[in-house]
Amino acid sequence: MSETANKSMFYCRMGTGLGLTALTLVFLTVADIAIAVTYKNILDDNDTSCALKAAYSLFVIATIGQFVMGVFDTVLVCTTVRTNVSCHCVCYHMKVITHFISCGMIFMGTMIYGIKDPDKIGYSFWMALIAGFFALMNALMWLLTQQTKRFLHEAGVNVTNLEKGKKHDGSEFQA
Repeated sequence: MSETANKSMFYCRMGTGLGLTALTLVFLTVADIAIAVTYKNILDDNDTSCALKAAYSLFVIATIGQFVMGVFDTVLVCTTVRTNVSCHCVCYHMKVITHFISCGMIFMGTMIYGIKDPDKIGYSFWMALIAGFFALMNALMWLLTQQTKRFLHEAGVNVTNLEKGKKHDGSEFQA
C-alpha cells in the first residue's frame, strides 16, 4: 500500500505537470505556426519591424523551453514505470523557473505582438495568451505542491512516511 500511495502522488504531480506542459506546447506551437504563416519569412524580412521579430523569437524560445520540459517529464515518468522505482530527480526548482520564464516570455511577446500590430490580432494572439496562462498554472502547481511539502516538514510532520503511504507517525492506514 505504501508504494501505491507514493506512486499515485508521484504520478498525480507528474501527470498534471505533463498535461499542462502539453497544453502549453500545443497552444504555443499553433500560435508560432500562425504567426509564421501570417508574416512570411518573419526573421529574414527587412520590412518587418524588429519588435515583431523579437516577439516571435520570444514565442519560439518559450516553445523550446516547454518542449524540453515535456521531454524531461516524459523520460522521468517512463523511467519510473519501467524500473518500478520512484526517481528523486524531479528538479522542482528547474521546473518552476523554466515555466515562469516561459510564461514571462509568452506574455512579453504577446504584449509586443498586440501593441505593434493590433490590426492582425487573431487567433494566434489568443492562442499565445492561453499558452501563457497554462505555463503560469504549471509553474504555480509545482511551486505550491513543493511549498506544501515544506510546510508539512516544518510543522513536524514526517513527510517521508507520507510519501511512503503511511500516516505521519509511521502507522498504516486502515483498509
